[in-house]
Amino acid sequence: MSVLQPIIQFLQHSSDESVVEDFFEHESLIWIDWREEEGDIIQYFNDQLPESHQIKCEITDIDKPRGVDIVLSSGDRKLTIPFADDRTDRDSAIRAMQEMIAPQYQIRWFMSSLGSDTLAFLLLSTEQWVELEKQFEKEKLEFYFQPITSESVIFYLDMDDVFSLIKAREDARPSE
Repeated sequence: MSVLQPIIQFLQHSSDESVVEDFFEHESLIWIDWREEEGDIIQYFNDQLPESHQIKCEITDIDKPRGVDIVLSSGDRKLTIPFADDRTDRDSAIRAMQEMIAPQYQIRWFMSSLGSDTLAFLLLSTEQWVELEKQFEKEKLEFYFQPITSESVIFYLDMDDVFSLIKAREDARPSE
């Protein structure tokens, strides 16, 4: 079975509760809890990448309140995750990982996990996302799988924003 087949099945039958429940168990989803360590998050995404495309993650102690710097590298590319001086955070780690793997791969937030303290992500090649977009149209695909951008706020949405987003999504649900 193609890696895309369960995603296609979900997108074709997204109003069928049993299909949605089954998809929540899909092995390609990367589940990240709000308490995860940033280095672990990088590893979760690396686990979905071919070994030759994995991102090296170096964590070093520093003399700032956050205590560490995390440097991602691949080939001749290096990126120090731009954390605030006083803390590390999951959003910055996910955005940095997306920057490192682009344009060959894309991380997308599985929006059906919105509202939970554990959120799901799906990492596919850009080719696979393009194939899905052709089959289901960009609007529908992005309704369920939101691209990660340099502006993405994921774990740091306040509860009012989460509830507003859930309501807006209910009102904008695409048809099958």
